[in-house]
Amino acid sequence: MNTQNHNIAAPSVTIAPRNPRRGVLLFVVTLTTFQDVRSYPCRSLESALKLAERFIAGVTKPRPAAQEPADNPYQYDSPPRTAEPVAA
Repeated sequence: MNTQNHNIAAPSVTIAPRNPRRGVLLFVVTLTTFQDVRSYPCRSLESALKLAERFIAGVTKPRPAAQEPADNPYQYDSPPRTAEPVAA
């Protein structure tokens, strides 16, 4: 039986306000990946945003640099190999 995990859920960030007491406002940042879910309390929206930015920067990868278009799209970077003489 061929069993493979094909879970391709994207990572996500949720920032939710919480009022534990009257006059107190906290924020809970929930970071979700395909492996686990973690929640972190933050005292201000600025610290919650900073945590979310660091998480996203760690998850996302920069795109590879675009290569310059070649004249011939079928051209190889290395020269073609030539046949070598074989000793008989």
